Amino acid sequence: MKPDRGLSIFLDTTFLLPFLQIDIGVEGFTLHKFKDLYMMISRVHFSELSVFEAKAKIYRLSRRDSVYVQALEAFGENLAVLREDEKFIFHPYTAQDDKYFNMISAKNLELNTIDMIIIAQAIKIGTLVTEDKDILSVREKDEFAKDPVLGKINIKRWKELTI
Repeated sequence: MKPDRGLSIFLDTTFLLPFLQIDIGVEGFTLHKFKDLYMMISRVHFSELSVFEAKAKIYRLSRRDSVYVQALEAFGENLAVLREDEKFIFHPYTAQDDKYFNMISAKNLELNTIDMIIIAQAIKIGTLVTEDKDILSVREKDEFAKDPVLGKINIKRWKELTI
């Protein structure tokens, strides 16, 4: 991938976790590789929903293992650093997102609500990077891929990015 100041990507919740002190087991992902990607693109987009989902995950982890208590306590400070970075964009849920959500839900793709919201918000960005098996499975479904709106979104796994 060559540097492209106009290129943006939408990342699912998984990729927010490393910035909140939680390791992720994603093939090929390292913070160093993320930094390389970060230097090549103009914006990194997340759903605001991912903030709540990440907080809930860290809370659950901290109740099972005290190793995660520090991440729970530092969550707000870490989030503030991300919000101050002009390249990180957090998307609130909008009326347009809801229209896309309704389009996706009408296709009966066996996605949960959070997955449909993530896809709906990523549509206007054009590229969604995810490790979610359910979201990845829609790439192969004709009712999604051949839709004039939904078919335009490029859904990739981290290892499919060329960095």
